[in-house]
Amino acid sequence: HRLGLAIADVSGKGVPASLIMAICRSVLRSQAPQNPSPAEVLKAVNRQLYPDIKEDMFISMAYLVVDHSVGSVTIARAGHDAPLLYRRGPQTVELIKPPGMVVGIDSGSVFDRITNDFAIRLEQGDCLVLYTDGVTEALDTEGFEFGIDRMIQSVRANAAHGASAIITRLIDDVRNFVGAHPQNDDITLITIRKHEKDQP
Repeated sequence: HRLGLAIADVSGKGVPASLIMAICRSVLRSQAPQNPSPAEVLKAVNRQLYPDIKEDMFISMAYLVVDHSVGSVTIARAGHDAPLLYRRGPQTVELIKPPGMVVGIDSGSVFDRITNDFAIRLEQGDCLVLYTDGVTEALDTEGFEFGIDRMIQSVRANAAHGASAIITRLIDDVRNFVGAHPQNDDITLITIRKHEKDQP
């Protein structure tokens, strides 16, 4: 009745970044099944990756556990962009900002102290949106960023139509915004929605 989801973004490009991300994924998969606390999982990931990450590299991550039995989401964040929470009742969008620092720059003394679990209760129709900075930092032809405010507006306008509508329209909105300007970063989007039946 529990489902773990992670989103991550590694600094840098090429083979070194790919290798670090592969190690990160492996550690996450080994730690997650035995630990219901996202914060504890991220702490374990950081401890194992810290010795292998070069000084100029780091990983931003968010890891969450969805508990279908009670309709809750527990999230921990390691320096990753703050997820958006759409509340269907008041039709509001808020940033979920549990504290945390990126993986790989601290051996654990600071990382472990500030990385904590943050619990959210999802009501019917509520949506949680996770994303990488390729969305908010997408540039138009004049060098302006798409930004978090445009993202919030897009989520609020489309969340009532479901999780897939959020992703489809947000990608359309970003494409329309950037026009012909080439983008240097990829985009990852994950949406979670609690359906009318008592399942998130």
